[in-house]
Amino acid sequence: MGATAEDISSLNEDSYLTTGLRAFTFWITETLYAIDISKVLTISQDLDNIQNIPTKAKGLLGMTEFQGHAIPVIDFANLLDLKSGTEASHELIQLFTDKENEHHDWLNALEKSIVDGSPFTKAKDPHQCAFGKWYNQFETRDESLEIIMKDFDEPHRRIHALADKLLSMKVDGQTKEALKILSLERDITMKRLSRHFAHAKEQVSDSSRQVLLYITEDGFTPTIALRIDEIHDVIDFKPEQFKPMTTLKAIFQGDESKLITNYMKLDKTSDCLLINASKIHEVVKEFV
Repeated sequence: MGATAEDISSLNEDSYLTTGLRAFTFWITETLYAIDISKVLTISQDLDNIQNIPTKAKGLLGMTEFQGHAIPVIDFANLLDLKSGTEASHELIQLFTDKENEHHDWLNALEKSIVDGSPFTKAKDPHQCAFGKWYNQFETRDESLEIIMKDFDEPHRRIHALADKLLSMKVDGQTKEALKILSLERDITMKRLSRHFAHAKEQVSDSSRQVLLYITEDGFTPTIALRIDEIHDVIDFKPEQFKPMTTLKAIFQGDESKLITNYMKLDKTSDCLLINASKIHEVVKEFV
């Protein structure tokens, strides 16, 4: 009796545990994924020729022409019900815009308290404002953005230190002097902070490295193009790097449980999840 496709897939997965695997790795936001290098036909930065098609399906961006074939283009992150790198970047840029505006509002509220004596209810501690709480936990793989983010610390602390200082001056009858200092800090410190927000947004926008990853089953014919966030590397995984996933698999639901087959431990970078390329085709065939 002949082996089924499922049997063959299982055999292939078992072979990884004895012979290892050469895999193409890529990022989806902050998670590293891998796919058998033999299933990768090529990669392309040409994302401008994706055509809409009259169907709605999870992850389906449209189609593109490649080597004479009409190829469905799938956003891999959306296929897993995750935000794509583009979506995450847009949200981060909007967050920077919102947090800059919040600090302008903070200064306006401080000015009002100095002028008319109304209670100042905004956070005085730079670690307790919404941006400060987010900033203290923010991490990124983008080294340029990391450098920019470090520049926020000093002017952000300086802005928040104004509250106690200027409100005390108000109590001591030095309202005009307090307002003069506030105006100066707006022109110098707040403008510095605004420049950092602008640089951060520019870096996030410019650092988008999404590409199309063309998948093949026979080694020659493209079948699907995956839009991924960022190329990482080609890695030779040794058998001992493959770790049991019994408990982890129970957590995954839907398409994740079909697509993710192994967890691999890496020494110098993030750990990695192995994707079964054949299962991508199965999932996509459900709606293409």
